Amino acid sequence: MKKKITAFVFIIVSVLSSGAYAEPGYAPVDIQATLFIKLFIFNNDLNKGKDITIHVINSPEFAAEIRKSVGKKIGKSKLISVSEADSLPSEKPSVIYLGNPAMLKEALEYTRKKEVLSITGIPELIEKGVTLGIGVVDKKPKIFFNVSSSEREDMDWNPVILKISTILK
Repeated sequence: MKKKITAFVFIIVSVLSSGAYAEPGYAPVDIQATLFIKLFIFNNDLNKGKDITIHVINSPEFAAEIRKSVGKKIGKSKLISVSEADSLPSEKPSVIYLGNPAMLKEALEYTRKKEVLSITGIPELIEKGVTLGIGVVDKKPKIFFNVSSSEREDMDWNPVILKISTILK
């Protein structure tokens, strides 16, 4: 019996240290783009009939992928344009995708001041203040949602987002 318990403990320790609870990795941009478009339906500020614009900072691959969704309906709204630059936009977009961690502070100041949704494909940036992110855990896409950041950007969400996301506060 003692050998069985020791073996069981060894297996549990091995599983826990093997990466079963590993840090999230990066999701491919096609998966990110598809999921973000689907997630926007849960944002009551985005889906109520206004045109949606996305500004992408430092991620040409994501910008190219999300552009494939221009013209797509999101609730009562429609994605009408995607801009891309190394810096913040000159005109207020609906959403900012942050692809450069070095721009985090500036981007968050902007999104909070102008009430713009911040999103990213860099999972560690969600803990640092980006509202919505996509990562990969155990080879599966995972949605991350930062509640306090969402409140600071004054976003209104359907409560379903809380059920389908990993919540950070």
